[in-house]
Amino acid sequence: MRKRLSFLVMVIVIAMVAAACGSSTDDTTTTTTTGPGDGGTSTTTTAAPVELKTDYGVDVENKVIKLGLLADLTGIFSPLVIDITDAQKVYWDNVNAAGGIDGWTVELVIEDTNYNVDQHLEKYENLRNQVLAITQSTGSPTNVQALPKYVEDDMLVIPLSWYSGWPFSDFDSGVMLEQNTNYCLEAMNLVEYAKDQGAQSFALATFPGDYGQDAAAGVKYALDYYGLDLAYDGEGAVIPGQDQTAVIQGIAGSGADWTFLTTNPSIGAEILAGSVQAGYQGRFTGSGPTYNPALLDTAAGPLYDAVYTATNYNVSWGTDTPGNNEMMAALAAAYPDRRPSDSFAAGWNESIAMHEVIKAALANNDLTHAGMVAAANSLAGVSFGGSQPDQSWAGTPNDFVQRTSLISDVDLAAYTAAGGADQTLSTEGATSGSIFLEERTSEAAAGYDFSGPCYVLP
Repeated sequence: MRKRLSFLVMVIVIAMVAAACGSSTDDTTTTTTTGPGDGGTSTTTTAAPVELKTDYGVDVENKVIKLGLLADLTGIFSPLVIDITDAQKVYWDNVNAAGGIDGWTVELVIEDTNYNVDQHLEKYENLRNQVLAITQSTGSPTNVQALPKYVEDDMLVIPLSWYSGWPFSDFDSGVMLEQNTNYCLEAMNLVEYAKDQGAQSFALATFPGDYGQDAAAGVKYALDYYGLDLAYDGEGAVIPGQDQTAVIQGIAGSGADWTFLTTNPSIGAEILAGSVQAGYQGRFTGSGPTYNPALLDTAAGPLYDAVYTATNYNVSWGTDTPGNNEMMAALAAAYPDRRPSDSFAAGWNESIAMHEVIKAALANNDLTHAGMVAAANSLAGVSFGGSQPDQSWAGTPNDFVQRTSLISDVDLAAYTAAGGADQTLSTEGATSGSIFLEERTSEAAAGYDFSGPCYVLP
């Protein structure tokens, strides 16, 4: 009789537990069991399973997450962005092949924006209801125009843009997961580097808007901080598609020791070569997107070797760090015949950041647009294996903003010795010709009160 009673009690308990597991409304489940032999009881309280929240871009049945890219594949930054996009493809292919993220695989949905605002907005309409997040979106002006739609959708976006406004939630409502040093602080680091090389005066020439004028704000702050002269002020004077003669003449006639450019690579090359031809004898540097190592394959290559110091958001191809080595091996396996590019690391590291967001969102059982935004803004100490400085997004912008940037020498001899334009990713000792010099956190950048964007949009 005692055995039959115990059996009946256990059947009832099992039924209660099964019912509790089928519900996602209760926070806890309490089970009572009869002890053997003496009729005693014990009570155990366990947490009930929490249902995974989803909305867009998540196939729960097949465990697939869709991520979007709004990439300039045919516009003025396409030589850089194609490599960035292809690195993301390889990264997620490798993650999926290794079992995904807790069994979840990632599918990329890629749209070409042509670095055109109208096309960017149109292509975002194609993505907004079919992806969980945007893992790369090219451009400052394009993203600024699309920002109201991102905010409306709670869409997490990694901008391929280093505008200093992105860290501020009162501007972007926390939806922009910016990477690396912004244009403004990067410029401060470069000005200090040039000062240490003996520079006393600068010429400045930039695109207008939140790319060029954000960098210009950093240059001017640093010049004032270090007591250096602005010999020519071409802030916002470089207009794509227009004649650059006035800018070239302004630089050539300035007598400045260094010139700071914030343009795209082709226009930067036009201004650099034109200024030297017009008699300018100073050196050049500029914001990261201003330079592309592929310029070493052009007639301007010797000029860049002689007069240009580059800045990078990540170490260059061929640099020995754990993260960079992993990326180079993966890209070489996927694209053995492609040429070296420093842009591959940018796409790879964007993917690392998004990977960490997805892991955090899964831990929170919230794979929704809003859940991804919340997860992103909780990340701290994300490591890129030495490929770029670690980064955080939790806390206040003044606490977490990245103030360190990387500086490289343009070395045509090293590039040529490794095979030049004939190099491939599988070439032993391949290099982009950007030889890493140092990480720099300038005194100006370190002490800057980052309480708002350096350049405020009109």
